[in-house]
Amino acid sequence: MGTMNHQRLAMAILLCLLLSPFAPAQERGGRGARGGDQPATAKARAPIDLTGYWTAVITEDWHTRMLTAPRGDFGSGPPGAIINPNSGPIGAGDNPSSQGNIPYNVKGAQAALKWDPAKDEAEGNSCKAYGAPGVMRQPTHLHVTWQDDNTLKIEADYGTQTRLLHFGPAPSAGEPTLQGSSAASWTIIGGRGFERGGSLKVVTTRLKPGYYWKNGMPYTANAVLTEYFRTMKLPDGSTWIRLTQLVDDPEYLAQPYIVNYQFKKLPDGSLWNPAPCSAK
Repeated sequence: MGTMNHQRLAMAILLCLLLSPFAPAQERGGRGARGGDQPATAKARAPIDLTGYWTAVITEDWHTRMLTAPRGDFGSGPPGAIINPNSGPIGAGDNPSSQGNIPYNVKGAQAALKWDPAKDEAEGNSCKAYGAPGVMRQPTHLHVTWQDDNTLKIEADYGTQTRLLHFGPAPSAGEPTLQGSSAASWTIIGGRGFERGGSLKVVTTRLKPGYYWKNGMPYTANAVLTEYFRTMKLPDGSTWIRLTQLVDDPEYLAQPYIVNYQFKKLPDGSLWNPAPCSAK
């Protein structure tokens, strides 16, 4: 599938999910199950179960997800590597990321061409591709648990990273971090005679600059990551997470970057294999 078609498909999927005819309502609290005065916790309100062990299912972009692509590879090789019969070499014009998988403007594309993994290692920045916008793309296993009744924890063994999703206001003190500050909320559909379901929305800000991909595809400290987690049951009985990520970063992006990922639930943690970050 061509890059532009891939982006259009991702946008269409996101819009279809967000404009569902079931008219989902986002919960902002709610009473306890017995009608008491205490609001129900996020854990008690959860319309879907994200807990357990999961593995990334990589069915596309293999060379940029399973391997470290060379510098300047925006998804289809270095600029000029592919000839489009209608427009000539891809990425050979003013914007080297033209028709690539990430909608960079010229400034963002030029920043990607400056990737230097040796410099990252020397400066102690080997984990720049393992921040919140990048770690979910990696060939990782996830372990999702409740840290407390209003905080969902996502651990990734690839790079040994931990994300904390806070229901209610996210922490705003301290320095920006790789995983940023994440505010989570449930969106619930169904009920009252219909099957109950929904999704999880997470908005992450206060990120340290990092990479979407290991070959130095950068985002800035002003990037805002919005994610939608949904679960689905396949006919074979397996359970999957469908994750849609949307990044707003006007300094480097010509338009929001939208991408979809899938994770399959595992029966246990036998495949869990923590590994350190790598800059290459």
